[in-house]
Amino acid sequence: MIIQKVIKGISGISENEAIQIFQGGIVCNWWRKVNPLPRHEVPLRLTQRNLDWHQNHYTASDPSEGGEEFGRHTPFISTTAGTVERDTFTKTNIMHPAWEVALPFATESLKTDGYLFYCYLFIIGRPAVALEGFAEELRELNVYTSFSAFQPEGEITAKIVIPPAQIEYAEFWRAEDVMEAVDQGILPTPTKTIRNNLFISPDIYNNVRDLLR
Repeated sequence: MIIQKVIKGISGISENEAIQIFQGGIVCNWWRKVNPLPRHEVPLRLTQRNLDWHQNHYTASDPSEGGEEFGRHTPFISTTAGTVERDTFTKTNIMHPAWEVALPFATESLKTDGYLFYCYLFIIGRPAVALEGFAEELRELNVYTSFSAFQPEGEITAKIVIPPAQIEYAEFWRAEDVMEAVDQGILPTPTKTIRNNLFISPDIYNNVRDLLR
């Protein structure tokens, strides 16, 4: 088992809402929609079909949900650890740092302010879709071999909830500040960082893998 550090971008929330996430965890859209969560339905939704739709058909109309957008009912939670994309034509590797992937999701492509939540997840190096406690490393081509246009996003997919103990801190990113930094040709930085006092560090273990920075 590997403890993988990841980032989750969330847009359009206040600082109070970010603090509430520290207390209750990052929950999937399905739970947000049907709260309280019908636990007996969890095994029926953690399926390979739904994982594929989460990665590749997130905004598509889902016939199993009355034609509503799949993402409104997903039991999965997208996070990123970053990834490396190989360009065979130029014989180069292209680094996609985790924060750089997550920031457009947190800010809706710099249209709004947002937060980056720094977390960790458990992965086991093979598909384990039905096991709620383990995340799926969709970025790993030796595990998920089917083509996906979204593979360069470096996704590690959590299930149902990322508990408070696994959320270390959150960075507040103001879209206006990011755009100003880009215009000046400098690396953007977060406006504010808030820490989670419920976080339990995994660093006492020797199998912690950092995200790409």
